[in-house]
Amino acid sequence: MLAASEEAERLAALRQLNLLDTPPSDEFDRLTLLTARFFAVPVVLIALIDDARQWVKSRHGPDLGEIPRGIAFCSHVVHGKQTLVVNDASEDPRFRDNPLVLGPPHIRFYAGAPLITRDGHALGALCLIGHEPREFSPSERHTLELLAAQVMAVIELRQASGRLHPTSRLPNAAQFGEDLADLIRRHQGESRLFVMIDIADPDHLPTHINLLGPRWERELPTAMIRGIRAVFEEKFPIYHPLSLRFAFLLDPSATPGWQEKLDQMASHFRRPMSSEVPVALHPSIGVVPFRLGDFTDQALVQRGVLAAHEARAVGRMLTAASGQSAANDWHDAHMLLGELRRALDLPGQLTLAFQPRLDFKSGACRAVEALIRWNHPTLGPVSPGEFIPLVEHTTLMTDLTYWVMEAAMREIAELRRTEPLFRVSINVSAGDLQNSDIVGRITDLLRRYDLPPAAIELEFTESSLLPNRTFVHQQLRAIRDLEVEIAIDDFGTGYSNLAYLKSMPASVVKLDQSFIRVLATSARDRAIVKAAILMAHELGYRVVAEGVETAEICAMVAGWGCDEGQGYYIGRPMTAEALKLWLAERQIPPVAVSLP
Repeated sequence: MLAASEEAERLAALRQLNLLDTPPSDEFDRLTLLTARFFAVPVVLIALIDDARQWVKSRHGPDLGEIPRGIAFCSHVVHGKQTLVVNDASEDPRFRDNPLVLGPPHIRFYAGAPLITRDGHALGALCLIGHEPREFSPSERHTLELLAAQVMAVIELRQASGRLHPTSRLPNAAQFGEDLADLIRRHQGESRLFVMIDIADPDHLPTHINLLGPRWERELPTAMIRGIRAVFEEKFPIYHPLSLRFAFLLDPSATPGWQEKLDQMASHFRRPMSSEVPVALHPSIGVVPFRLGDFTDQALVQRGVLAAHEARAVGRMLTAASGQSAANDWHDAHMLLGELRRALDLPGQLTLAFQPRLDFKSGACRAVEALIRWNHPTLGPVSPGEFIPLVEHTTLMTDLTYWVMEAAMREIAELRRTEPLFRVSINVSAGDLQNSDIVGRITDLLRRYDLPPAAIELEFTESSLLPNRTFVHQQLRAIRDLEVEIAIDDFGTGYSNLAYLKSMPASVVKLDQSFIRVLATSARDRAIVKAAILMAHELGYRVVAEGVETAEICAMVAGWGCDEGQGYYIGRPMTAEALKLWLAERQIPPVAVSLP
C-alpha cells in the first residue's frame, strides 16, 4: 500500500488532470482499439484508480462499469508502480477468490502497465483482460509498456495544449469543444441541456474583489464545484469556458427533476462560499435545450451567455429557446410550457405529420411514423427540438403523448378504410412507461376508433427503457400482450446491451439515422449497419433503417436484408391529406421497388 501522504499526492495529481467522469474521447479510444488488435484480447481498458473506485476513461470490449478499488486488478499496478501480468487468475492466490474471477467478467488473463506521471505518480493502468489463461512474453510486456507511455503522452498533451483554464484548472472552452464533438459522434440527435452559470453580477462583483483580492479567483472555482456537486449526484465535467462563467451538460433523460435541481443549486450559491470566505455568490443560470449536432460549441456558449444574461434581467433562471423558429428570441421555459398546456386544450395549434416507411421486399408503404407539430399563433412554428426537451420530464409529457395517440389513431382509422393493412408508429417517452395507466389508455383508444392492435406500433428509445427496469418490462409485456407492436427507436445511440436487447419484448429495431446517412462515405458505419441487421434478425427483430436520404443508401440497406426504410428519399413528413394523395399516386422511388 502507498503511504498516506503519497496517496494524497497521487489523488491530487489525478484530479488535477480533470479526466475522471469525462465523456469518452476518440483520441483514447483509438489507443484501446489499437492495443486490442495488437494483442488479440477481448477487453482493453484505460483505467484510473480513484480513492474508492476504478473508473474507465476508454475501453474496447464489454463495459465492466465502475469497480470497487478493493477488487480492481489495476489497483495492484498502481500500488507497485510496475507492470503486472497474471497468466491464470484462477490459479493465482492473490486473485483466485476475486469476484471478477469467480463471476462476470470471469477474468483469467490480465496484464496491466502503469500510467505514470512525470512526477512519478501512478494514476491507473492500460490493461488487457482475457477469459482464457495465456502466456505473456517479455517482448509483449515491453510493447504494452510502450503503449501505456503513449497513453500518458496523450494525457500530458491535453494538459499542455491549453485545454485547462489557467486559474481554475477546470476544462476550458477548447476542451468543451473537443468533448462536445466526441458526444456528437456517439449520440447525435439525442437531447442535452447546456447550463451556463454567470457569476459576473455587476452589483456585487466589485465588492467581492475588494474584500477578497486575489483570493477571489482562487476560491471561486472551489465554490462553484461544491455548489454543483451538492445538488447533482451525476458525475459530469464542469467547464470554465469564459472568465467568471462556468458550464456543464446535462442529459435530461438521466436527470429527472433537473429544473428543481437547478433551483436548489442557485439557492446553494446564495450561501457563504465557506466559513473562511463569508461571501455569497449571486449567479444567473441560463439553460439551452438542444439536440447533439444542432449547434457548434461556440454557438452553445454564446446562447448560454445570452440565456444567463436574460435570466439576470428577469431575476430568475431562464431557459433559452433553441430553434430557429423562435426568431432567436429567448423564452422562459415556464412560459413555453404554459403555452403548450393551452395548445393541448385549444384546437388548431397542435397537428401531426406522417413520414412513410417503405417495405423493401414488396415495395409498398405499410407504415408511417406520427410526428408532432406545433404552430403557435404568435411565435409561429415551434420545433419539437425546442419544446420536447422541456416537457419530457414533466407530467405534461403524458398529456402530450395521449394527444398524439388519439390524433394518430383517429387519422389511421380513416386511412385504413382504403388501406386496411396500414399501421402508425407513435413515439412514447420514459415518463409514459412509468404511468401505470398507459395500457388502459391504449385499450380504450383502440376500442373507440375500432382499430385492431396491429394498427399501431409504439416507439421507445433505448435510454427510456432503463429507469425502473422491472416495472418498465412489465408494462412492455402488457402492451405486447395486447398484440401491439413495439419498436426500439434510435438503435445504436444508447446502450445497445446485447443481453438487455435479448430480453426486450420488442419486435422492431430502428437503426439510428446517424449511421445510415453516412453509409456512402464510411466503411466503418457500413460494417456496423450490416452487423446490426444480421444480429437483429438473429434475435427475431424486424429492422427499419432511418435516415434513408439517397437512392444509393436505399439500395445498400435493402441489399443487406434490411426490412424497411424511412427517410427523405422515401418520403418527407406530410399531413394526413397529403399522405392519402401520396399513397394514391404511389410516389415510391422506383429503385426501391425493384430491389430484391
